Amino acid sequence: MAGMRAISAGGRALVVTGAALLLGSLFVLPWFAVSGTRTDLPAGTYGGMGSTELMNSLLSGPWGWIAFLWLVVAAFLAIGIAAVGRKTRRIGTSGIVVLLVYVVLLVVAPPYLNPQASSGTVSVSFGYGFVAGVLGSALIEAGARWPRPVHAQYEAPTTAEWEET
Repeated sequence: MAGMRAISAGGRALVVTGAALLLGSLFVLPWFAVSGTRTDLPAGTYGGMGSTELMNSLLSGPWGWIAFLWLVVAAFLAIGIAAVGRKTRRIGTSGIVVLLVYVVLLVVAPPYLNPQASSGTVSVSFGYGFVAGVLGSALIEAGARWPRPVHAQYEAPTTAEWEET
């Protein structure tokens, strides 16, 4: 295809590693730990799906599932990109942006989303699953941008060229 470039083998490995890390963080590892007395943010440890449910309850809509679904789609797109071997950009970046939306909505915005429930205290800390998700998205983006090595033909100078200098 015009305008498409191939990814190197190292780039493919980074993309697959990033996609596996992102999928693992979504379904297995804990993302956030919440403690405190607020009723709208129940205390507990939340993984990718639990954080999505918590975000849905804060926003009163399916917005968290849309973000979660995009992260899953981005991981499978990355695996497809690695299989085909073509460069694309901004799939990993979009994953990082979606994860930043999680941070803003679960860490920064709860007092502003529900001011009536803000009488209690709450503490939200990041889990290693969330960090693994960000790292996985960054690896997807880095692998998709990894340049293919350029193989140049080296021409040995002739005797006449050596004598001219």
